[in-house]
This record gives sequence, structure tokens and C-alpha cells, in this order.
Amino acid sequence: MKKIITIMCLVAVSGLTACTQYQSLKHEKQKEQMIENSINATDPSERALIITTKMVEVLSLNEVQKVKVMMINEDFSTRYNILAESTNPKLNKREEFIKLTNEKDIELKKVLNNAQITKWHAVSAEFWEEYRIV
Repeated sequence: MKKIITIMCLVAVSGLTACTQYQSLKHEKQKEQMIENSINATDPSERALIITTKMVEVLSLNEVQKVKVMMINEDFSTRYNILAESTNPKLNKREEFIKLTNEKDIELKKVLNNAQITKWHAVSAEFWEEYRIV
């Protein structure tokens, strides 16, 4: 009898674990879809202009930095849209978005000073939560 109860408990626990993992995966997919929808809902040029304007305001960019940052933002906004619109099932969009974001950060570090980069990382986290477009 104890063995039967133990087996039933193990089956119940494994079922709950599988259900939790499924819900977590489902939530991640929904989050990914929401981000894609946000990206697709905005034009890359408009998104780049919004981001650049915020960066000029918050980071006090000079004219040279402003031009370079605008080019970076336009390039990556376009690349984000292409990735979001992709229907390739072999593509892990989450990983690719992270790679693109890291590439963009590398490019920004070539233009901004350390204080500006640090400040932008803090501001962009808030900006991301509000607009889902950085």
C-alpha cells in the first residue's frame, strides 16, 4: 500500500512539474510574440528617431555623437524588424534579439563615453519597460 501511495505521489509531482514547465514555456512564447508585435507596429525609422531623441535628451550627446547614434539606431531598428518578421522555424528569435542587442551595445560603446554608456543602460531598461522598442 505504501508503494502505491509513493508511486501516486511521484506521478502527481512529475505531472505538476511538467505542467509548470509548460506554463513557463507558454509565457515565454507569449512574451516573445508581444515584443515582435511591438516592433512590427512601429516603423524602424520612427523607432530610431524616438530612441535617438531620448538618448540626446538624457545623455547630452554632441552633434557628432547624435549623427552616429542615429545611424546605429536606424540600422538596428531595421534589423530588429527583419528578425521579428522572420518565419524561419529553425531561428531562435530570443537568442538572435539578444545577439543584436549586444552588437548594438558594442557599436554604441564606440561612440559614447563610459559615463554615457552607464547612464544609457539604466535609462534604456526603463525605456524598454515603457515602450518595448529599444
